[in-house]
Amino acid sequence: MSNKPTGEDTARHYTCAHERLAEFARGLSAEQADTQVPGTPGWSVHDVLAHLAAIPTDGLAGRITGIPTDDQTATQVAERKDRDIAELLDEWTPNVAAMCEGAKAGLVPPNLAVDALTHEQDIRGALGAPPALRAEELRFCTTLYAFGCGRGLKDAGIPPLAIAATDTDFAFVAGIGEPQASVRASEFELFRALSGRRSRRQVAAYEWDGDPAPYLDRFNIFGVLPEADVVDA
Repeated sequence: MSNKPTGEDTARHYTCAHERLAEFARGLSAEQADTQVPGTPGWSVHDVLAHLAAIPTDGLAGRITGIPTDDQTATQVAERKDRDIAELLDEWTPNVAAMCEGAKAGLVPPNLAVDALTHEQDIRGALGAPPALRAEELRFCTTLYAFGCGRGLKDAGIPPLAIAATDTDFAFVAGIGEPQASVRASEFELFRALSGRRSRRQVAAYEWDGDPAPYLDRFNIFGVLPEADVVDA
C-alpha cells in the first residue's frame, strides 16, 4: 500500500475486519460480551460492537458524515444497550457492502476501516485473544495514525518526529520538515500507541532519540495518552 490509501484499500480492509470480528463475536458468552475493554475505557465488548454496528447505519442515514463525535458514539451505544450480540451483527452485516461501495467511490474515508481494525484488536485484546491483523492491515492503520500524529504536531508547532518500527520496514516522518527527534518500537506497538491504546509511561519507554516530552502530549491522535497502562497483546 502506498502512503495514500485508495477506496479499494478501505473497502477490502473494512470487509476483512467485519468478517473476522463477526465470526469471533458470534461465539461470545454473555460474560465475555460484558467484559470491559481497556482500549476503550467505559465500554464493554458489547458496547464496542454496538458502535461498529451503528457506524454504517448512521452513515447511510446521513446522521454522520465523518468521524463521529463523542456524543454521537455515546448515543449509538446507549440506543443499543438492550440488543444482544446477534442483533448487533444482524444490523451491521447488511450495511457492509454499501459502505464499501461508498469507499470505492471516494465518499467514505479510510477512517471507516481503521476504526473497525482498531476496535477488532480492542475486543480481541480485552478477551485475551491473539491479534488477527495481517501485515497489510497493520501498515494501513499505522500509516494513517502516523499521518494524524504529524498533523497534530504541526498544529501545535512541535517539530517533526521520525517514527520507525523495530521489526518491519515501517518508517514515517510525522510532520513537515527535518525531524528533531525519533522514536522506535514494534509496528504493532506504534499502531496501538498512536491510537491511544498505550499509556504515557509505556510510550515514554520506547526507544527515543531526543527529548520525548514535547511529543507525548500529541502522540495519541485522539487526545492525551492514558495514565493507566494498556496491555492487549
